[in-house]
Amino acid sequence: MNRICPPTLLWHRPVFSLLTMLMVSLCGCQSENPTDKPLRLRMAHVYEVSAPTHAYGTAHLAERLQQVTGDLDVTVYPAAQLGSEAELLEQLVAGELDLAISGPSFLAMWHPPLGVLDAAFATRDLNHMLETARGEEMAPHWDKLRKEFDVRVLDTWAYGSRHITSNIPIRSPDDLDGFRLRMPGASVWQASGAALGASPMPISFGEVYLALQQGIADGQENPVPVIKAMGFHEVQDCLNLSGHIQSSVQILMNERVWQRMDADQQSALMKTVQDLGEEVYRGTVEDEARLIEEWRKKGTMQIIEDVDVDAFRVRAREFFSEGYAFSELYNRITAEPVESQKQ
Repeated sequence: MNRICPPTLLWHRPVFSLLTMLMVSLCGCQSENPTDKPLRLRMAHVYEVSAPTHAYGTAHLAERLQQVTGDLDVTVYPAAQLGSEAELLEQLVAGELDLAISGPSFLAMWHPPLGVLDAAFATRDLNHMLETARGEEMAPHWDKLRKEFDVRVLDTWAYGSRHITSNIPIRSPDDLDGFRLRMPGASVWQASGAALGASPMPISFGEVYLALQQGIADGQENPVPVIKAMGFHEVQDCLNLSGHIQSSVQILMNERVWQRMDADQQSALMKTVQDLGEEVYRGTVEDEARLIEEWRKKGTMQIIEDVDVDAFRVRAREFFSEGYAFSELYNRITAEPVESQKQ
């Protein structure tokens, strides 16, 4: 029997929750005996093998686990081999997958306040983002996923600081007036584009290169390693260092599988995931610095460093201060002392 919910149910939260719970109770979704050793886990995500998420992270998960325990074995399926991000989440909840990776905007489909981590200028840098995602402000919201959907957040990993690419320099919000900025289709992403002053366009990721090449979109925004991996630097002239969103991904696990593991297995998996998260962070930061310097020296792109980030920040914070499911949370996160913003 196919235990995966129809894709459309992901967007209808009450029905999705009820049917998923019913399916779990009927089919069990637990194919292995709790005493089986090693416990064999399946993990999937949509990121390419060259992306930091995989190259510095999940590519090494099985080997690292084997170094600390013989009781866990994991097989990782990268690059959307088992489906889109939405489909992987469905499989995770239904028990078809044990582990998956998703970003806040997708998880916000279930619990809207989680969208705060993808809101423009919610956090000031990757360190602040990780500190926030792993701290007390977000803890009750991650717990909501566990209680309502049987999805446990093991850790948050850095995805990178997002910067705008264009064919003209972008230094202030005024430069984005009428600018067709490709953003992911989720509502929080589209709102972030508007918060920056642009006219956001929801173009699927695989079509962005062609849209830029043909002038359908004026620009896009992504972390530098992603810009390189997707070849956007080939069809855009300027890299504008806006750092408007500090992107993250969440490492997710089916809660029922987590509860099947003993304390030693849980500890081994959690520590391994967290250690790899630190390596993903370092690799992402180093890749960005290396690529920017390489492009500057070779003239691959014009590096626009004098972006008026404060002007963008003020505009975004006014935009998100009210009217959104995460506005109250956004205001608390952005209310840090002035001194800390300068660090």
